[in-house]
Amino acid sequence: MSTHSSGRGRLAGKAAVVTGATSGLGLAVAYAMAAEGAAVVAVGRNADRGHEIVQSIVKDGHTAVFVRGDVAVEKDIARAIELCRAEFGSLDIMHNNAAFFVTAELHQTTTEDWDRSLRTNLSSVFWGSKHAVLAMREQGHGGSIINTASVAAFTATADTAAYVATKSGVMGLTRSVALAYAAEGIRCNALCPGDFESPMFDSFLATQSNPSAARREFEALYPTKRILKPGDVANAAVFLASDEAAGVNGTSLVVDDGLLAKTY
Repeated sequence: MSTHSSGRGRLAGKAAVVTGATSGLGLAVAYAMAAEGAAVVAVGRNADRGHEIVQSIVKDGHTAVFVRGDVAVEKDIARAIELCRAEFGSLDIMHNNAAFFVTAELHQTTTEDWDRSLRTNLSSVFWGSKHAVLAMREQGHGGSIINTASVAAFTATADTAAYVATKSGVMGLTRSVALAYAAEGIRCNALCPGDFESPMFDSFLATQSNPSAARREFEALYPTKRILKPGDVANAAVFLASDEAAGVNGTSLVVDDGLLAKTY
């Protein structure tokens, strides 16, 4: 078993598993948690990119390892948690973050895309939470589970049926997990971002007839007239993972630059 320096930072001495860590929010969270002192297991499907990211984190003087895995496969999630405990001695933070997004109204949504949405966006959160709970209960000192939901869990658009359904499911699962294990010091919260710069957002824009115009329309929805940066959301994840959030459990932290506060 390797050890990591407790060092300084809000997550010093803690070990974290972050899924979807090779791009977008997961990438930002992996960097942010490592910078705050956590030893990070970055999980993703792109091995070359994953090793590149970990090398960059380590070069900056922090601690991280990469595990190639697909969150749509339960054993891959369990293996990442096992590796975290073997490498760093414990699992203190589990961030179920990886997601799949498809643009289609209900009647246009294929069964294949529906099933993939369920496995990637919801079943993966179930598996990640389940195996994290098993590890944290065995360790006996609690921990923090963070599930990436979305503002789509509070509202909807006509052409994101599968995404809205699965992210709403994440919210319900989060509350249930929080209630079940609170007495054992295990917290579970949902992180609900608005639109932010990411390959997923870029892919969505690419499906539009005029991507530049579509981007301007999205920017206009926000009171700040901007699209969030991944780091804006990653900072919130660090808070939820930290002891500063010891009293925060079973709830959602919305990071949307005021989008949901609007009436029209």
